[in-house]
Amino acid sequence: MPSGVYNSRMTMEGLLRYIGSRFFKNVITLQVGSVLGTLLQAVAGIFIARLLQPELFGVYALAFSLASLAGIFMATGVGDGITSIVAGAYARRDRDTIAEALGFLLKIASIIGIVVAIGLVLLPIISNLLYHRYDIGLFAAIVVLASIISNLLFSVSQVAFQAERKIATATIFIFIDLFVRWGLSLLLVFSGYKILGAAIGHLIGSLIVFIIIGLSWNRLLSVDSFIPSLGQIFRKAISVSWRKFIRYSFWVALDRNMATLFSFLPISLAGIYFVSSDVAFYKIPFGFANLALSLLGPISTMLNIEFPRLREESLEKMRSSFLRVTFYSVIFSAFLVICAAVISPIAFKILYGESFMPSVPYAYGFIIYGIFNGLGVGLGPMWRAINKVKVLILINTIVLAIGIPAGLYSLKHYGIWGGVWMVTTWFAVSHVASFIYLYKKLKSGKI
Repeated sequence: MPSGVYNSRMTMEGLLRYIGSRFFKNVITLQVGSVLGTLLQAVAGIFIARLLQPELFGVYALAFSLASLAGIFMATGVGDGITSIVAGAYARRDRDTIAEALGFLLKIASIIGIVVAIGLVLLPIISNLLYHRYDIGLFAAIVVLASIISNLLFSVSQVAFQAERKIATATIFIFIDLFVRWGLSLLLVFSGYKILGAAIGHLIGSLIVFIIIGLSWNRLLSVDSFIPSLGQIFRKAISVSWRKFIRYSFWVALDRNMATLFSFLPISLAGIYFVSSDVAFYKIPFGFANLALSLLGPISTMLNIEFPRLREESLEKMRSSFLRVTFYSVIFSAFLVICAAVISPIAFKILYGESFMPSVPYAYGFIIYGIFNGLGVGLGPMWRAINKVKVLILINTIVLAIGIPAGLYSLKHYGIWGGVWMVTTWFAVSHVASFIYLYKKLKSGKI
């Protein structure tokens, strides 16, 4: 048999095995929920943009970006670190570690939430210094308060359901959370409360979801589940030492916060030099590219469980899975952002209206950004799986230390195109450097 035919047959057999795997089926389940959630957010965002129009939508974008940046102090990434710990403990059937890890997550989320809530009074002052408007900080503070509430039981439930492979349940709760928060946000904007209504909608929605999870937790656990009851988690949250998992989860949280900076800092920096309408023209194509790329999100979510499990079995299996996922993710991300750019003239006109048409050219500029974004789908989970998050933080710190001053120069002198170049360069340098390091590390077998 010719080698080309043999290799093609082996590739096809490998692809079929991958499609039939439990991991792939779980990804598809999450993907369905992600598509529904993405469509929900997109529809809500489109209506909000049309109702607010470019000038007010630019203010809305700055408020929510500032809220996301303030959210880095909440250490939301602790959940990613705990996911890896719980996944490994679940594979070993270690009930005590699972209970302690979930209790630790609830404890840290509560403590940090209280501290951040006290510090919210500073946001209006910061927004006035950056954008010469106090109200942007007020809107941002309300959104951060909603995130604090959401970061309690919701984050704990997602870790528990993913570890127990109840992916459908996790997906349903994600959709409920998005539906309630964005639905109320849109309803209040439509009722005439504008940006304030958008922020309050998220706050009320997070309270509703908190109650839903609290009432349904114990009913969703199987009789022989290794996941503790909600009461046990609360008791563990009181008794577990914060030092138990802090060393590992702190670095994972710091990494997650770095990712938040990469995603939301561009909009916040743009507001320093741009008028609010130009912020909107920058936000729309950037968000449109990220909307398309969000279809890759479930893959990264499942890898937080899959890579630690594969490491328990075989380093070679983990390496092979990492390379395969990265290859397909880059191809898929390229396809997604190219399609998004091609349809942007029609999509922006129909969805957002004539007033947002100046955004169209920048949609093509984000194609390269999207391709490099796909390279990063498996990077975060792999860094956490091999416990080398400190290296990633060092890489990203260097990128931002050089990239922020360079980005400010680009924004000031080249406008929106400078912003496109800035965010593309940040992601490209970070992801390429990370991939090279991980590839060499996995190839050496010294983890």
